[in-house]
Amino acid sequence: NTAAVVSAAAFLPNTAALAADLTTYQNQVLGFQIAYPSGWEKSVQQLPDRRTITLFIDPTSGEDKTLMFYAKTPIRDDFTSLGSFGSVEEVAQSTILPKGELQGEATPSKMLSAESKKSAYYFDYVATPENQPETHYRVIFSLVQGGGTGAAGAVLMTLTIQTPESRYAEMKPMFDKMVDSYGKFQA
Repeated sequence: NTAAVVSAAAFLPNTAALAADLTTYQNQVLGFQIAYPSGWEKSVQQLPDRRTITLFIDPTSGEDKTLMFYAKTPIRDDFTSLGSFGSVEEVAQSTILPKGELQGEATPSKMLSAESKKSAYYFDYVATPENQPETHYRVIFSLVQGGGTGAAGAVLMTLTIQTPESRYAEMKPMFDKMVDSYGKFQA
């Protein structure tokens, strides 16, 4: 039945359109680039400890935001590679998966994948933070020398892309393109 196929297709996300309308963000200080949807709105916010966080927010995502953000954290001078933090699996266990049980909180989560590639750690997981919907996260950890802090040491650059799990099937092609576009360059 051709009519049934056509009407069913009308309800599927247009993944080609989702993946096609990307623009590239380059951070000259941290030396990385990533593609993101051109309709997302950029916002820079100051954190209480004088760090800044840069967000790219999907304005159509409603109250439970679909967004990307990156943050940088200065680290000790003797941490010279991501391996200084441990293997990708060890980092997943110690920083990504819930530590809340130690603090009397429970945040259900499930690691879907953790891999090391392109001089970065990549994580794909689902978590349900307290009083929030189940959320799908794609996270990249990368070490950047200097990182604009004025110090000789490195910074840990964390890039997170997230959406409510209920929306992930629709957003997955876009998230895949975004994650695949991540790379370092010489500023």
